[in-house]
Amino acid sequence: MVPEGWREVKLGDLFASSKEKGKSGLPIMSVTLKDGLVPRDSLERKTDTNLSPKDHLRLRKGYIAYNMMRMWQGASGVSQEDGLVSPAYVVLVPKREIDPTFASYFFKAARTVYLFWAYSYGLTNDRLRLYYPDFAAIPVAIPPFDEQRKIGEILATWDKALGASDKLIQNSRRQQEALVHRLLSGSLRLPAYRSRDWTSLPLSSIAELSSERFDPQTSSASKRCIELEHIESRTGARTGECDSADQDSKKAVFRPGDVLFGKLRPYLRKYYQPNFEGVCSTEIWVLKSKCSLQPGYLYYLVQTDTFSRAANVSSGSKMPRADWSVVRDTRFKIPDADEQRAIVSTLGAADALVHQHQQQRRLLLRQKNALMQQLLTGKRRVKVDGDVDRIVSEAAHG
Repeated sequence: MVPEGWREVKLGDLFASSKEKGKSGLPIMSVTLKDGLVPRDSLERKTDTNLSPKDHLRLRKGYIAYNMMRMWQGASGVSQEDGLVSPAYVVLVPKREIDPTFASYFFKAARTVYLFWAYSYGLTNDRLRLYYPDFAAIPVAIPPFDEQRKIGEILATWDKALGASDKLIQNSRRQQEALVHRLLSGSLRLPAYRSRDWTSLPLSSIAELSSERFDPQTSSASKRCIELEHIESRTGARTGECDSADQDSKKAVFRPGDVLFGKLRPYLRKYYQPNFEGVCSTEIWVLKSKCSLQPGYLYYLVQTDTFSRAANVSSGSKMPRADWSVVRDTRFKIPDADEQRAIVSTLGAADALVHQHQQQRRLLLRQKNALMQQLLTGKRRVKVDGDVDRIVSEAAHG
């Protein structure tokens, strides 16, 4: 049922396709699933291009670009500045009946993304393409223009809050990283321990590499399994897991308190300390503390620049791997047991602050997504002259 006051149209009634050629001096933009349109130079994985500016498509402020190969997943974004995009993208020019900011959120709504998938062509998902003529044929229902603008304004306010939350997380992570470096290098000493000496020891005298393996092909047991893609770079966070029963290759075994470190592409700095028993890819080292090292200290040791430099003395150019024979002989300055415990406690508090900011961000995102679902389907209507802050506050408090 179409909400009162909304009208049914085709997307072609709201957007024209632009083939305007690019010109030199404008930044090249890329469409990402998470952040929409971003400068290509800001991406970690940059793709070089031999195309001249004139071979790109011109993007003007307020235009929307989408990746026709990923639009079925919602890969689109509104441009905040003039720029250039790949000719493999589709550039949409909003007509007078549609507000670009509203459209950028509307394109992320679950129902709209489903329609993008339904109107895409391809034998399998990885071959799906949404060309402009098919995009233009998609039927949608939209609110009046003034209501569109108000909805866009409300949701943009949530994004500003999320952006502020992201900065808090980034700042607290930077502070935590700096604290790890200073406390574990001895350049910053906790007041009660400043008179105590540290001992220089090779890693092999304080930690060992586990060789215990698990073969899913010969065992009927089902174990929680962590692969490299399940560990975030530089954060110590786990983003997922799988079942060992679905795996074919042998796995390394870990137990609570062990430290996992990704030896493949060690420059990514992927580390994690599990609180459960399981298995992981053999491209991940399972490190165990020896009795001279206090619980938790090894987890922070693998985050140091000293450890990272040793791990990056690696073999292989395209698929570099850390060399245990190098890392195990690397020397670290180690404090006594009491100072180790104090350092772990201090860094644990810094980790807790990062976690608190992350929890707050997750709450904001859940609230925004719930509000999007209501506003973009007409289940919740807004007054065109309504106060944005009041509406946001009401949504935040249920």
